[in-house]
Amino acid sequence: MAYVVVPYVSTINVERHLGVPLSVAWNELADIEHHVEWMADATSIEFLTTQHRGTGTRFSCLTQVGPFKTRDLMEITNWEEGSSIRVRHRGLITGEGCLQLRGYSDDSCQLTWNEVLRFPIGVGGPLTAALAQPILTRIWRGNLRRFEQSAIRRLESNKP
Repeated sequence: MAYVVVPYVSTINVERHLGVPLSVAWNELADIEHHVEWMADATSIEFLTTQHRGTGTRFSCLTQVGPFKTRDLMEITNWEEGSSIRVRHRGLITGEGCLQLRGYSDDSCQLTWNEVLRFPIGVGGPLTAALAQPILTRIWRGNLRRFEQSAIRRLESNKP
């Protein structure tokens, strides 16, 4: 008899219309080191490769949600300059994510963040996956709000 292992998955999708040009949003997004300043759940980032941008960049991210901490090993699996960054998570919780920008006008764009996270049975499997989805959705909506504020500051600091 063959057994099928069913992963315990949370899918999180958030998006935000940003009041900044696509180029400004991309500069903010491409600055991986700076993500800890707008991601409430990211405590620190340490690069594991000499490159800090582009496909193949690897880094360790200390993540904290409430009292729960984990170290994510992340690798950028696809980098579309000016458009999107895809990552793969390894560690206690595994998964894939994508941050994607789409321009709407000369002074606005859309940022979409999609993640699929897998929770092992050892950390509560289906219960943790079910609880994580609404909590992470709320945190990441706040992250996108802070991202926009950071991008606006970047835009204003570059004005003559």
